[in-house]
Amino acid sequence: MNSHRTGFAVLVAAGLLQACSHGTDPAKVQADVARAQADGQKMVVDAQAKLDQVNAQNNKDVVNAQVDTHADNANNPPPAANDDVAKARANAGKKAADAQYDVDKAKAEAAYNVAKAQCEAQTDDAGKACNDGAKSRYEAALADAKSKNDAAQRN
Repeated sequence: MNSHRTGFAVLVAAGLLQACSHGTDPAKVQADVARAQADGQKMVVDAQAKLDQVNAQNNKDVVNAQVDTHADNANNPPPAANDDVAKARANAGKKAADAQYDVDKAKAEAAYNVAKAQCEAQTDDAGKACNDGAKSRYEAALADAKSKNDAAQRN
């Protein structure tokens, strides 16, 4: 009787080890991937909406500066050099660059989260390699977004 229990315990332990070695349930992985995709789309849409708002406000600021400059020039013959429009445009460019950086960052985070969810299906070295690759792509995308933002800020 005791050897029967031991044999059953060995079978249960072997079954648990085998289940662990097969990785995560494919249905759970698919659900996690779908959730990561939906969350990522929301992040990107929110960041894009913010970019659109920034661009609209920037256009308004530039037009207002142009109107003010034209009004000042009409009242002051000869026209005085007015930097307000140039400043408004430069400020608008910097705000737009920051908002675009947020969009690029959201896209990178969304892709990274989806990739991590997909990596759940892999185990051991393959899972580690998958996660390392996802992280490398994420870091490269962030570095690219930062580089673009820095270049736009200098202009």
